[in-house]
Amino acid sequence: MATHAKEKAPQVYNGVSEADVPSARLGWSELNPGTIQIAGWISVVVLIAYNFGNHHGHVETIYLISLAVLIALGLILFAVRPRLNQVRTVTAHNKPIGHQEPDWAYDQRTLSGAYAQLDDASLRSLNIEPSRVTHLRAVEGSTTATHS
Repeated sequence: MATHAKEKAPQVYNGVSEADVPSARLGWSELNPGTIQIAGWISVVVLIAYNFGNHHGHVETIYLISLAVLIALGLILFAVRPRLNQVRTVTAHNKPIGHQEPDWAYDQRTLSGAYAQLDDASLRSLNIEPSRVTHLRAVEGSTTATHS
């Protein structure tokens, strides 16, 4: 933080502050997933290549193969992980054509729609005191009586 008038406050670039990452202005604060995959698979190949050397025991081989398998498994899981936009897409676009989302806030305020048939315990669970909304229930009851 800037403690003196002549000190510059840290700038924020793409949600990353220069106080945390000095190179944030240059865009180097985030690794590309492709770069991670390339570096990881090169590491796996190098670990496997270390097996062909002048060592005589198998302890090194066990460690090298185990570490290579662990890195390869992590890279595979990293490659097939769901992205946040894919997670949102599953629920946001699975609506039938012509679907109209109810105005939930209006329905809750006026006790209409899905909130019309709630009993007192259900209203209290939504932090709505039933005595404060009796006038809304009375209006609904009288309109149904006149239409019958």
